[in-house]
Amino acid sequence: MTAKRWCAALLALAVCVTIVTRIWLRIDRYDIGLLDTLAFNYRYFTIWTNTLVGLTCAWVALGGREPAKVQGGLLLSIAMVAIVYHVLLAHLRDYRGIDRVIDVMLHTALPLGFAGYWLVFVKKAHLRYADILPWLILPLVYCIVAMLRAAFLDGRYPYHFLNLADLGPLRTGINIFGLLVVFSGFGALIVWAGQRLGRRPAFAGNEP
Repeated sequence: MTAKRWCAALLALAVCVTIVTRIWLRIDRYDIGLLDTLAFNYRYFTIWTNTLVGLTCAWVALGGREPAKVQGGLLLSIAMVAIVYHVLLAHLRDYRGIDRVIDVMLHTALPLGFAGYWLVFVKKAHLRYADILPWLILPLVYCIVAMLRAAFLDGRYPYHFLNLADLGPLRTGINIFGLLVVFSGFGALIVWAGQRLGRRPAFAGNEP
């Protein structure tokens, strides 16, 4: 088993343990069912993105090959999770104990771990700026699903900028467009860095 697959396996395991622990804690504390707990957790882009990172790493650990373009898109999403959290939300949280550990894992440790995996093992020289457009599909789909879920199920919007009921279609649309612009900017940085780092043998990795 290569170093790349070992690293992917450790990341997949870390994601699994973190999310399963978060789900179990909510079930235990609030005495609610598994489906309700899953519905609550998967309202958030953080859980969507960490789950996709875990599944991708598990696939690689089992011998699968994930295109560099796909991994670049995941890096963009998980990096945005970390950046937005630490810039806008971290100061609002006061977690203790196991909740603090889970918070650090989801918003800091796992994003850094996947970034390190991408730097070392993923070939990046062939990334192109045209790859950014497909990378925007995940956040766009998330926004649509989150709004539809809130509008037709429970009225609970996970983030204020998606609150269609309060903001109205125009303002919400502008917010989503702005979000995609920010994603595009950071995506361009990933492509720029990937093209340069990917040409260096030390960063070439072994991803076909």
